[in-house]
Amino acid sequence: MTDPSLGRKKKKITIIASLKGVETAKKALVRLGFDSISNFAKSKFLARTTVTKFFQCKPIQLDSFKKICKDLELNWREIAGIIEEEQSEGLEINNCSSSDINEKMKQLQILCRKVTVIDKKTKTIKAVITLEGDINSVINWKIIQSAVQEYSGYSIEITDIKEGSIKLFVEGSPEDIRRLVSHIKSGELKEVNGFPVQDIQILSESSDDDQSTESDDKWRLVQEIVSQPVKHRKLSDADLSDTNLSGADLSGADLSGADLSGADLSDADLSGADLSDADLSGADLSSADLSGADLSSADLTETNLYGADLRGAYLTKTNLTLGQLFLNLINLFLGLIDACCGAIKGANRRILYQRKVYTTVANLSRANLSRANLCRTNLSRVKLTQANLSEANLISANFNLADLSLVNLSGADLFMANLSQANINLVNLTEANLREANLSRAKLRGANLERANLNYADLSNTDLRGANLTRTNLIGVKLSKANLSYAELSSADLSNAQLRGANLSGAILSDADLSSADLSGTNLSRADLSNANLRKCYFRLANLSQANLHRADLTEANLRGSDLRRADLRGADLTLARQSLISGNANVKGAKFAWNRGLCPGDESRLRKFGALFPHGFW
Repeated sequence: MTDPSLGRKKKKITIIASLKGVETAKKALVRLGFDSISNFAKSKFLARTTVTKFFQCKPIQLDSFKKICKDLELNWREIAGIIEEEQSEGLEINNCSSSDINEKMKQLQILCRKVTVIDKKTKTIKAVITLEGDINSVINWKIIQSAVQEYSGYSIEITDIKEGSIKLFVEGSPEDIRRLVSHIKSGELKEVNGFPVQDIQILSESSDDDQSTESDDKWRLVQEIVSQPVKHRKLSDADLSDTNLSGADLSGADLSGADLSGADLSDADLSGADLSDADLSGADLSSADLSGADLSSADLTETNLYGADLRGAYLTKTNLTLGQLFLNLINLFLGLIDACCGAIKGANRRILYQRKVYTTVANLSRANLSRANLCRTNLSRVKLTQANLSEANLISANFNLADLSLVNLSGADLFMANLSQANINLVNLTEANLREANLSRAKLRGANLERANLNYADLSNTDLRGANLTRTNLIGVKLSKANLSYAELSSADLSNAQLRGANLSGAILSDADLSSADLSGTNLSRADLSNANLRKCYFRLANLSQANLHRADLTEANLRGSDLRRADLRGADLTLARQSLISGNANVKGAKFAWNRGLCPGDESRLRKFGALFPHGFW
C-alpha cells in the first residue's frame, strides 16, 4: 500500500501555462480522444477546477501541472514557456524603477512565497536546527521562519517542528542552507526569536527527480483510494490536493492534517472521518456525507458544502472565512504590486499572482448540519440558505452578515451567538435557545420563533415583521427601534423588555406578559393587547390609537402623553395608572379606574358617562 506520508506538507509551488502551451494542450486533448475537460479530469483523478484553471492560464500547483502535461504526453517546461537559459535562481520583481520602493518590494517577496520560479537544476537541502526552549512557548513559528530567512535567504522554509528541545526541520536552496550553517557555526546567529541555537545538522538533498517520485506516489495513492475502498483508511497528513475523489468511500478515514485543498470530494462518503486540522480550502464537498465527521480546526475557506450532510459533525474552531484584516492586507499589497510594477512579460514570468478581492466564502446551502457541533465557529458571511441546523450546538458561533434564510434552526443552541446583520428571513427557530444572543440589525421577517428562548437577547433595530413569537421567552430582551409590525406575540413573555421606539403596529400581543416593559415612543396602533399583563409598563408618548386593550392589566402603568384615541379599554384595569386625559372616543366601558394620577376631578363624571368604573372613588 502506498505510504500517504510521502507528500505531506510540502511547500506549494504554483505555475501558469503559457498561451501557446494551452493551445498545444487543447490539441493534445483532442488527439487523445477526450471530448471535454471534465472527462479528462475524471479519468486522470484530477479535480475538474484544477484542470479548468490550467486551460485558463491560472496558477496551479506544480505537481498538478506536471501530471496534466504528462497525461497529455507533453513536456511541462515547454507548456509553461520556461526557457532554460533565462531561468532564475531566485525571486525577482521586474519593471520597478524607483529606488525608494526597494524595501517594500522585499516585503512583497515574502508575501508572494507561493509564487515561485521553477529552476530545473535547483536542488533543495534539508537540515535540522536545535533550539533551547519549550516547544509550547512557540506561539507563531512563521515569525521564527522569517527570522531565519533574514540570515540565510528567502528559500528557507520550516517544514516541521518537533518536541524535546525545539527541533526546526528546514528546507532550502544549497546556497541558503550553507549560509545558514555558516552563520550558526561562526556564532553570528546565536538565537532565533529569543531561543538560543544549540546546533544545526544537514539531513539530505532532494532533486527535481525526487519530487517527481513523490508526485507519482501521490497519484498512485489517489488511484488506490478510488479503486480499492477501505474503511478507516490511515491518511493523516497525506497530500491529496487538487485530486478527484468524487464519490470515494473515505468513511472513518484518518485524514487529520491532510492537504485536501482544491480537491473534488463531491458525493464522497466521509462519515465518521477525522478531518481535524485538514486543509479543505477551495475543496468541493457538495452532497458529501460528513455525518459524524471531526472537522475541528479544519480550514474550509472558500469550500463548497452545498447539500452536504454534516449531521453530528464536530466543527469547533473551524475556519470558514478569511479574516477581514488579512484580506485588507492582501488587497493592499497586491495593489502595491500593481502600482509599482508594470505588465508581467510573456511566458518568462518571475512573479505569478492572481489579482483577486475576497468577499463571501464558504457555501453551506442545503447542508445537513443537524446536531452538528459548531461551538465558537466563525461562520461570518457564510451562505447557509435552506440548510438544516436543527438541534446544532452553535454556542458563541459567529453568523455576522451570514445568509440564513429558510434555515431550520429548531431546537438549536445559539447561546451568546452573534447573528448581527444576518439574513434570517423565514427561518425556523422554534424552541431554539437564543439567550443573550446578538441579533441587532438582523432580518427576521416571517421567522418562526415560537417557544424560543430569547432571554436578554439584543434585537435592537431588527426586522421582525410578520414573525411568529408565540409563547416565546423575551424577558429583558432589547427590542428598541425593532420592526415588529403584524408580528405574532401572543402569550409571549416580554417582562422587563426594552421596546423603546419599536414598531408594533398591528402586532398580536394577546395574553402576553409585558410587565415593567419600556414601551416609550412605541407604535402600538391597531395592536392586539387583549388580556395582556401591562403592569408597571412605561407607555410615555406611545401610540395606542385603535389598540385592543380589552381586559388588559394596566395597573400602575405610565400612560402619560400616550395616544389612546379609539382604543378599546373595555374591562381593562387602570388602577394606580398614570395617564393624561383619555380621549372621549376611546371605549372605556367596564374599565376600572382608581387612584389615578394625571386625571382631573372633572374627568370622573365624563368617564363614568362612557361606562368607566370607579369602585374605590376618585383620587
